[in-house]
Amino acid sequence: MPNQLAKSKKRQSLAEHEAVLAALAEIARREDTTVMALLRQAARELVRKRGATPAQAKALSAIVWRSAPQMPAQFKTAAQVARFKRAQREFDQVVLDLQLASPDAIQERNSLVNSHQAIRLIDFDRAHATIAI
Repeated sequence: MPNQLAKSKKRQSLAEHEAVLAALAEIARREDTTVMALLRQAARELVRKRGATPAQAKALSAIVWRSAPQMPAQFKTAAQVARFKRAQREFDQVVLDLQLASPDAIQERNSLVNSHQAIRLIDFDRAHATIAI
């Protein structure tokens, strides 16, 4: 029988997982948070570390952007619009947290008008003119 503690062994025992989760539960209790919040924090930190080089960041970014919320062809209710906008804001925040995109890149993606294109207001003076009596 092979050595159960061998470094080459890929499968960990249930006891090992249980010990790590017990330690996480104690840390969560002391910090007045949840184990899931600690796991999310650790996972995001791992993605930030792995995406430190431009090549890795590009590969991770491509995978993450595939999970972006997709706008439906048409919205039937205002609630559907609100849900989509909330999902898009949450996704944008995660991408920023993971440092996989800059705020300018997200703005460019979400904007109807390109940032290099000048915004023109038509009939602005007429809409804000005061009526002389």
